[in-house]
Amino acid sequence: MIDAILVEETTENRFNKLMKDERGLSLVELLAVVVILAIIAGIGVIAIGNVIQNTREDAAVADVQQAYSAAVLYLSTNRSLNDGKDDEPKRIFTLEEVMEDNLLNSTSWTGTDTVEFYIGTNGDLTMYVPDGVLMAGQIPNDEVGAEGAGQSQNEINALTRDKLFNKKED
Repeated sequence: MIDAILVEETTENRFNKLMKDERGLSLVELLAVVVILAIIAGIGVIAIGNVIQNTREDAAVADVQQAYSAAVLYLSTNRSLNDGKDDEPKRIFTLEEVMEDNLLNSTSWTGTDTVEFYIGTNGDLTMYVPDGVLMAGQIPNDEVGAEGAGQSQNEINALTRDKLFNKKED
């Protein structure tokens, strides 16, 4: 009789061991893992998209600042702008002229003949950037300065992506 009980216990123990051996994942567990990974991936795509857009906008701000610096160099090296020989010296020039002088090499700008630089009576340089001459992805820039007046060097240096692409600042 003792032998019969031992045989029964060993058979039952083997069955219990097999039932407790859960090495794989059930279909529900696998589905839960896939759903969680999909949610994390969706959040990551949105976050990375925002980072890429912010980088494009920062690059556009740097393009404006670089164009202003090239215009300062153009003003200092182009004697016809400030030689005093003309009764009325030229007080305006465009980004296109700066680029033709090989002081700026950029493919970011469209309509370089509409980006204007104004020379004040005291020699100060201001810059006007019209709407839509720079793109950050699919978003065009907003106007910087006013036509005929422009913005000073300090204003150009303080330019932010929020100002260039008209985002609300709090």
